[in-house]
Amino acid sequence: MKKEDKKRRDFIKQMAGLGVLGLAAAGGIFGARFLSAEEKLKLRPPGALEEDRFLALCIKCGQCLQVCPYDSILLEDLEGLAGVGTAYIDPDRRGCYLCKALPCILACPSGALDHEVADDVRKIHMGMAVIENLDACLALERRPVPESFLDEMFEHTKVLSDRERKERKILPLEVQSEKRELQVEVLKKIQESVGKECSLCADMCPYPSPSLAIGMVEKDGGMMPQIREKCVGCGVCVEVCPTDVLKIVPRATYDEIYKKG
Repeated sequence: MKKEDKKRRDFIKQMAGLGVLGLAAAGGIFGARFLSAEEKLKLRPPGALEEDRFLALCIKCGQCLQVCPYDSILLEDLEGLAGVGTAYIDPDRRGCYLCKALPCILACPSGALDHEVADDVRKIHMGMAVIENLDACLALERRPVPESFLDEMFEHTKVLSDRERKERKILPLEVQSEKRELQVEVLKKIQESVGKECSLCADMCPYPSPSLAIGMVEKDGGMMPQIREKCVGCGVCVEVCPTDVLKIVPRATYDEIYKKG
């Protein structure tokens, strides 16, 4: 499918959603079996109540989407069935960067996102990262981040101009919004990693103490990601993985995947 056709299809689906407004490994344990069981669940924004309550309370207003500095939040399209118009995150396109003060939660007028956790990102839990395809991990063979991965990240960065995407270059602006600054900062970190041994999943983790959520450990002469107990399932590790090694199991907990096996 041509890029233009895909963009057009995605745009139509997103507008349909707006219309209804009005596995990772640790200690050798893999979470692949959880993916099929949870694949119909969407990854919800931070603070989302349990799924049934979230669907009942979400009024599909789109306020969380409007205030998200990273453009992480989307609205379910017509394929979402009962969930049409509800907020979700697709970590393959853009993870949640755990913003300070969690503006998405504060903007929610219905209580579908729990305001009680807005004061500390360590209180939220969206899901759990798992390794789905370790053999594809660049770190396992100590391979560098490929320059071609920048193409994908430029596409993820919605604040850029058409010229910037075309030239794969961040242009200086005399005045830029905080939203642009935050998204450009992410892109610059990716650029700085190109050509270096890949450890993006751990390096880009936005959890306040990243090493408590994810780290790199030795395996067979190389390195691999290890998901740790404080992972909140934000999905950034999924977005920044050049070879689609990681996935998020929405609403799953560390104990469910890594302790019960």
